[in-house]
Amino acid sequence: MTANPDTGGMTAEEFSALYDTVVETLKDGGTFAQMKGVTDDECEALYSLGYGMYEEGRYTDALKVLSYLVTLNHTEHRYLVALGATAQALGKHEDALKQYMAATLLDPLEPAPVYQSAHCLMEMGQYGAAVESCDLAIGMCQADTHSILLERAKALRLIASERLATENNK
Repeated sequence: MTANPDTGGMTAEEFSALYDTVVETLKDGGTFAQMKGVTDDECEALYSLGYGMYEEGRYTDALKVLSYLVTLNHTEHRYLVALGATAQALGKHEDALKQYMAATLLDPLEPAPVYQSAHCLMEMGQYGAAVESCDLAIGMCQADTHSILLERAKALRLIASERLATENNK
């Protein structure tokens, strides 16, 4: 059988076998990092690099590194939140929301991505959804461990509610 240029030069059988491997690995909770032999330490090094770029304000570079990292390992909550924050810093609010939603699915007890989603929704002019997101974040906050986030969510909820009321009165 001849190689097909549409499948990266693989034969149909080779492509089918690779496809089956990818599907089985992901179905069983695996990652592309595992398939490619990228270690947890290497992923952590990429996270440190991307996070450092984010802290330096090099958002475009951080987005590239963190996007690659999330492609390698889509199961790590911190990686998704970092990618979301980077997209948010670049004004890519819809992209940030997707990452925050995925992070929330991975750790449904952590209110920070829900709170950050409210910020994105505010920037997108979706004040009603921002209020709902704030309400959810407020409900998720534990007073002893999330006291600062709780106060910020309450303040953001107030702003979102005011903007929603102004919008509804137009």
